[in-house]
Amino acid sequence: MSKYNQANIHIIEEASHWAMLLDDGDLNEKQKKEFTHWLLKGPVHLDEFLQACAIFDVLSDIDPNKDISIDSLLANISKSDGNILTIHSNKINSEKTTKNERRGKNITARISLAMAATIVISIFTFSQLNSPLFINEDTPNLQLKNDYTTALGEQRSVTLADGSIVYLNTLTNIEIDYTEQFRNIYLYQGEAIFKVAHDPNKPFRVWVNGTMFQALGTEFNVRNNQGTIELTVITGEVALTNNAVKNQDLAIKDDSIRLQKNTNIDFTSDKTLIVSIGQQATVQSNGIVKTEVKADLDKKTSWKVREMMFKNDRLDEVIYEFNRYNTLQITIDSPSLSRMSITGVFETNDPLSLLKFLESSGKAKIQRDGPNKIIICDV
Repeated sequence: MSKYNQANIHIIEEASHWAMLLDDGDLNEKQKKEFTHWLLKGPVHLDEFLQACAIFDVLSDIDPNKDISIDSLLANISKSDGNILTIHSNKINSEKTTKNERRGKNITARISLAMAATIVISIFTFSQLNSPLFINEDTPNLQLKNDYTTALGEQRSVTLADGSIVYLNTLTNIEIDYTEQFRNIYLYQGEAIFKVAHDPNKPFRVWVNGTMFQALGTEFNVRNNQGTIELTVITGEVALTNNAVKNQDLAIKDDSIRLQKNTNIDFTSDKTLIVSIGQQATVQSNGIVKTEVKADLDKKTSWKVREMMFKNDRLDEVIYEFNRYNTLQITIDSPSLSRMSITGVFETNDPLSLLKFLESSGKAKIQRDGPNKIIICDV
């Protein structure tokens, strides 16, 4: 069993992402702001970032012997007045010249870039630290509006002003609209996990088209999937309705519907459906809600660790999932193969593993049709 839990793995992945961005070049202002907020979450974030940079050879000349104190850096970051802070390591100056000559690279520019990143990219200005991303939830007239989008294969997490965390899957677009009364999230495309900070005075609601989900102290996954909307509750409870208006608090009444068994519910009424931990509700375009009282949480949330879990799923559904994450697009040129049952766990960015599996089965033939297109055919 690995010594790292899932939370640590996620931080390591995020640290690697930022290290790669810094290695590629300067961050834009929006990225700097997000990176600053990410580093300020705690010492483990900065520690993992330093280690990731060492792996990418960005900080090999800055902190090779772990001489820099993470805690002191964070303390300096929190009180920065907007200036770049200086990293001091006793052994940098004596070793830098020899290393530069041996490697024959322009290290000066890269060290400056890494310094700016490691010391939180200057923390910008005091006024930026008081921008909506950093507003305390007790600030009067709290409002937060931001759009976040992920590209093909990209995943990211966003910590909101109230401490709630949103994990965005590939090809996802959300809008955050916090007001004095409500915490509204609009999911326009894709999939996200919402880990909601408790605040009974400000309901947390996720909107997908005309459907609204209100958290009742919970963590839940929502996916806008080919005309259907899937809700899976990881912890707590979520109230669901198709008839809410923007400024309406979703009241929990005695006649609210609670799931007792797998069923289909005609959800055109004004009643509220309560979905509890481990349950799933799929809202279809015709207003019918298909429910499961024992959803497969591991399968539904495996994307968070960049995996896809299939259990007797049709091949065409499996291919659809792979195509969500990869530039390599796969099509099936066989109705019988489309119905083929697939069980297994695959990495989201490794479609070739599926193709090798299909070839080894002796039931399918793989044909390449251009650099980014694969066709699966009958043998």
